[in-house]
Amino acid sequence: MKPCLRVPAFLCLATVLVVAAASATQVAYMSPQDLGQQSELVFRGKVISVDSYWNSKHTKIFTRAQIATDETYKGTPQSMVNVIQLGGTVGNVKVTVQGALQWTPGEEILLFAEPYDGFTYQVSGFSQGKFSVNRDPRTGTAYIQAPSTEGVSLLGAPSPAGPARIEGTQRVPLERFVNQALGRR
Repeated sequence: MKPCLRVPAFLCLATVLVVAAASATQVAYMSPQDLGQQSELVFRGKVISVDSYWNSKHTKIFTRAQIATDETYKGTPQSMVNVIQLGGTVGNVKVTVQGALQWTPGEEILLFAEPYDGFTYQVSGFSQGKFSVNRDPRTGTAYIQAPSTEGVSLLGAPSPAGPARIEGTQRVPLERFVNQALGRR
């Protein structure tokens, strides 16, 4: 290869690597205790509806999940909570945010939330504050499962050998997890 062609080829490769590395959303790692401290509202509930919409300036698309609360562990109890996040699809326009949460009507969740504005909340720790609630079919005991953090780079996360947060396949009793996250024994 001629020397004058090596530099552009190297720059092309470097650009591809930087773009690939930048495709993950970077978020500061939050332990369950961090989530519990930072969140104004911690509750268990069911997703009732999900819709996407343009902001008032028509410059951003947001997705809103409406959640009926069943039990509030921290904060003022509310019968219904609206949670928003950046991204979604309106008509033929789709805005994708790497690592954004998926919401499914009917799913039972444990949510750590912070105020977004006077009427809506956002998930604490980006995607780290939403946990699926699964129930043992025989006993009805509730267990939590952490959301996938695919597409998210957790900055400062403990090493796999260290005190890890809940992994997606681990079954952890809901009440025990909430008590630990909120510093209750």
